[in-house]
Amino acid sequence: MREHKVEDVMTREVVTAQQDTPFKELVRLMHEHRVSGVPVGDGHGKLVGIVTEADLLVAEEAQAAPSERGRSPLEWFIHPGRLAAVQDRAEDLRARDVMTGDVVAAAPGMRVQDAVKTLLDAGVKRLPVVDQDGRVVGIVSRRDLLEPFLRSDKDIRREIAQDVVVGTMWLDPATIEVQVNRGVVTLSGQVDRKSTKEILAELVRRVEGVVGVEDRVAYAQDDRRISSGPPHQDLEWGENWVRRE
Repeated sequence: MREHKVEDVMTREVVTAQQDTPFKELVRLMHEHRVSGVPVGDGHGKLVGIVTEADLLVAEEAQAAPSERGRSPLEWFIHPGRLAAVQDRAEDLRARDVMTGDVVAAAPGMRVQDAVKTLLDAGVKRLPVVDQDGRVVGIVSRRDLLEPFLRSDKDIRREIAQDVVVGTMWLDPATIEVQVNRGVVTLSGQVDRKSTKEILAELVRRVEGVVGVEDRVAYAQDDRRISSGPPHQDLEWGENWVRRE
């Protein structure tokens, strides 16, 4: 069982622009590559912003005549005359003038679940992926991030019951009940130790397609409690238990 990372689902061949990329070129890039957002670099590969179709619309609305407002930038390619007219008014606009500078980005090693939360919290449709030096190495869309979760409840339950409960935890399947409803897993039953209960719930959270875990598993012994002193005279109490030689 492997936990998916952003690098597993991201698009690696990224269409990018530079800060001085002309307005018309931005529209062309989006149209030709069928994308709705283009990361903007500083000339050395580092991310400084992103231009989306929404950004182009705002710029176009500010420049267009009243009769031309409310149209998608991609419609301009169907009506070259309109594109030429808008371009005449916006010929000095560059990516730096229309881009969003405060970019929410992801790291290649970020968990897909965390990237989904980041994307939803920010209210955006895509996340540029940058390495530790801030260079763009990919991009992920909502569809890319949500695809690992598009599994049936039946498949999720089977993996948890067979691979996690039995295959990984070596638990008696008769002691743990697994129910899945729209990706939300409910665990019930009983185990010997609290640590076993916690590890089980964490492993279940990492299964593809799981969007939440309701842990109702009981335990017989709380082995997470720390004793106030050494349990045996030949042990010394410190940061870890160390047997005397």
